[in-house]
Amino acid sequence: MNRRNVLTAIIAATAGGTRAPAAEKPIQLHTDLEVKQGSEKALLADFEKLFLPRIRKAPGFVDAKLLKFRKANVGQAHDRYNYRLVQSFTTEELREKWTVHEDHKIAWHTAIEKHVNTPFVAYLFEVA
Repeated sequence: MNRRNVLTAIIAATAGGTRAPAAEKPIQLHTDLEVKQGSEKALLADFEKLFLPRIRKAPGFVDAKLLKFRKANVGQAHDRYNYRLVQSFTTEELREKWTVHEDHKIAWHTAIEKHVNTPFVAYLFEVA
């Protein structure tokens, strides 16, 4: 399901002031990464060339972004993590199915994981 289909479903469900039955809420997986020194350009290239084309085919995929940390506006920044990968899916079940797909092995292990130090931290959020 792509973003256009999701938006069309939302508009159809709320048209005329009626509400659709409560559905599962979309989720976002935020993964904080420490990119290895000297790997930033390769990570960015692999994200565009390997990761995005594969994840975009995953059922339930909504969006993916690779964010580069700039500064903490409030509080103290973590001293290691310099990137955050944000993946959005319509449901957690569809995201979990993606993690066992062959394309995921290429998208994650080849495009992302080889460029980062471990451990990394992943947070699962439900859209409120």
